[in-house]
Amino acid sequence: MFLAAMLSACGESEVSVDYKLSSPVKLELYAESYYATIDLKGEEKMGTITATYADLDYSSKGDTTFVKRTYTIDKSRGYLKNFMPTELAWRIKEVDLAAVDRNVTSLTGIDDGYDSLLVHIPMPDRWRKQLLNPDFKPHLKRLEKHRWEMSHLLTGVVPVKANVTELLKQQGRLNFALIQIDSVVTKGFSNRDHRKCLDYIVYLHETESFPYFIWEQHVGSKIVPEKFKTYTAGHKGEYRTEFEVMIEPETGVPCQEREVKVGTHTMVHPETKDTVTFTSHVTHERLFNIKHPVAETAE
Repeated sequence: MFLAAMLSACGESEVSVDYKLSSPVKLELYAESYYATIDLKGEEKMGTITATYADLDYSSKGDTTFVKRTYTIDKSRGYLKNFMPTELAWRIKEVDLAAVDRNVTSLTGIDDGYDSLLVHIPMPDRWRKQLLNPDFKPHLKRLEKHRWEMSHLLTGVVPVKANVTELLKQQGRLNFALIQIDSVVTKGFSNRDHRKCLDYIVYLHETESFPYFIWEQHVGSKIVPEKFKTYTAGHKGEYRTEFEVMIEPETGVPCQEREVKVGTHTMVHPETKDTVTFTSHVTHERLFNIKHPVAETAE
């Protein structure tokens, strides 16, 4: 009790989280992802590492926050560096998002931007046909909204270091259709980009239709024997995910995000009905640095 009283006196036992900007903020985003699968010997095999830079402009009007993302440069490498739809989304020329609190109210730029991107990237026809799957763009929009929701779970006064799952349930902030959140834990403050950022982790389970690029990396890059290319039915993926978020509590401006995902993937032979599974390890890291005006040099 004495320790809690001391922390409270120092203003460190709880913090007020808000999402209001007093003025526009410009950020540089560095998004990096690592994709690995486990071979038949149980060894992790790295397949693709993606890396993308983009500029972000944050502004607000009333209760609405606006974010404009503008692609700048790509530094990806590896087997599928140009062929993962979720990673290609970072290369769309411009994406505009508007949100009130955790709710995304508008999202534009993905439909036309994704198609324009595929036109300009040289690739074999088999890849272009895969990437033009009409289901991809709605999925990419869901991912944009998902990232926003996870980074805007907290609101109002929250303890700095605690399991806040029940608090968020009482506030009605964990009601999601496509994911199951097991718990949310605040970890205290971290220094990122010379900013004091509130750190919390969302532990969740995700189930989605089988992500084609993980299958292609696993069997197409010869991590496993050629025979598994015939296992083209019953594809699905289930993930145990730790989604870590660091934000400025006063404004909600992001400092860092990290997703660590362990996936269990199923594939079925369409004729024999033989079923096999394999494991994927996926890590997404996103760093958000404040862009400062470049000082003019005196002549």
